[in-house]
This record gives sequence, C-alpha cells and structure tokens, in this order.
Amino acid sequence: MAYIEAEGVLVNANMKKGGKLLIQIEVTEDLENREDYFHLRKMIEKNVRFSLDNLVVAYNVTVNARTNKPVREYRVDERGIVSEVVSEGEQAEMDLGLPVDKAPTKEESEEADRKLIDEFICSGLAPQQEDLPIDFQAALQRFYDGTGYPRIAADLNITLGELSVMLDEYRKRVAPLAKKWDEWRQGQVHGVIDKQEEVSSATSEAESEEHIEPEEQNLEATDNETEQKLLGKDELENFILSGHAPDYEDLAYDFKELLTRKRNGETWMEIAQSLKVSSSKLAGDWSEYKKRVKAFLAGEENGAA
Repeated sequence: MAYIEAEGVLVNANMKKGGKLLIQIEVTEDLENREDYFHLRKMIEKNVRFSLDNLVVAYNVTVNARTNKPVREYRVDERGIVSEVVSEGEQAEMDLGLPVDKAPTKEESEEADRKLIDEFICSGLAPQQEDLPIDFQAALQRFYDGTGYPRIAADLNITLGELSVMLDEYRKRVAPLAKKWDEWRQGQVHGVIDKQEEVSSATSEAESEEHIEPEEQNLEATDNETEQKLLGKDELENFILSGHAPDYEDLAYDFKELLTRKRNGETWMEIAQSLKVSSSKLAGDWSEYKKRVKAFLAGEENGAA
C-alpha cells in the first residue's frame, strides 16, 4: 500500500475548468527514505484521499497604542493554571467604582504553533467557553489517538464544518494562555534539571575532596573507588556517550542518543515533547539513570538488567 504522511507548505491552489482544483504542496521535512518518494510517484494520477490541517494558529492581540504592550496579561500559578492579571486601575474600577483612563488600543496579529496550543488544551488547563459548548480536551485527545475529525463531529451530532469553525475559534482564544503556560512549563523543567545537575556536580566535588587511605584497602579496589570519587558531570556524560554504559529495562530511553541531542543544542523540554512524555518524567528518569551508571562504575552493580 502506498502511504505518505508529511508536513509542508500549501504553495498554491488553482481552480481549473470543470470545477477541478489543482493543489501544489511543498514538503518542508525530509521524507523518511527514498522509498517514500517512489511511493509518492506511484500515486500520480491515481485517486487518493487527503486532508489539510493548518499547523499555525493566527490570532489577534489587543495592545496599548501608547506602550505597544498587550492590554491583557497573564500569570501562571504553581499548578500551571493560567489566569488574567487585573491591573490596579481595573481593580479600583471594580472595587470602588472609580473611572479609569481608557488608553487607545490597536489590534496586532500573532501566530502560535498549533501543536503547542493542542498540548495545552489536552493538559486540561485550558478554560471552557460558554458559547463553545464542546469538550475540546476530549475531542483532541481522540484525534491524537487516531480518530478522524469526521468521526468526532458525527459523535457530537454536528457537521465537520461546524467542528472545524468552533475548534479554530477556541484555539485562537486560548492561544495567548497557551504561550504563557509553555513559558512556565519550560521554566519548570529547566529548573528541575539545572537543580539536579547542581546536586550531581556538588556531590561529585564533595566526594573528590574525601581523603582515601590506600594502605587500608586493596590497591585495585582503591583505584576503582578513586576513579568513581573523581567522576564529575562531564566524565559521567562522556562515559554514557561512549556507548559502554549499561541499559535498564525499566528506563526505556536511549540516553546516549538523548544526551547527544542535548549537546547538539536541543533543550530537555524539546526532547521530552518529541518523546510525547512529560518533562518531569524525563528529568526523573535521566536522574535515576545517571545514579545507576555511577553505581555501575563504582562496582556496586554486576551488569545491566
């Protein structure tokens, strides 16, 4: 069966005689292998089924014409819940009924990654909208589990067009909240990982300063212990990258590959998103893996699980 799935840019769409539509798409990602290209060529002039889905959400933001800052600002609490920040002037107007100087405003266009917005919605933290009475969290979770939009629309007793319009509108409304939530989320994972790295580095430095009495131990054991005590963050990571570190069945990630990606410039947040796992879980597993590798080098383990 010839099958292709890829992302790209819709370059052009022309209506031809007879009501036929000619669509031109430029693929912006590498096809997995050369066979994909040949499968694609086999589909030329054949009947195919396709769907197009915009990967970018465009929305408008109201900004203060004097300061060019957004009129609405948001904050995130420790649970990841996003709420609007009420300015002092607005608070005074609500509490005391005082008039507020209304600054001139203007609309500016913004864009956001649709996948980011959908992730925010699927997290359950996006607010519901009274005039859009659909459980968008459940709908999108079904979509990412493999259920098509037509089936979801049918189960909701609405048309596919109605679902598309409401989903697009909902994404636009929660887009600013999703961006703020993503900033908070990245700060959380970076803080966790940085803290773990600091603890690991501090532990290694403290261990390296301990005094060792070779005459009280077997010389070979002493050499191994000394090597472990002097093992710092860079040495540990270089050992993992060498490919000699053990694997563990309950830690199913290829940490050599993930560490390589990290050193090549990806953030732990980006890596976690590509693996479709939470950043906190990846951080925990990475910390546990390093601890086990340290124990392995110290001779506390006989091998991998």
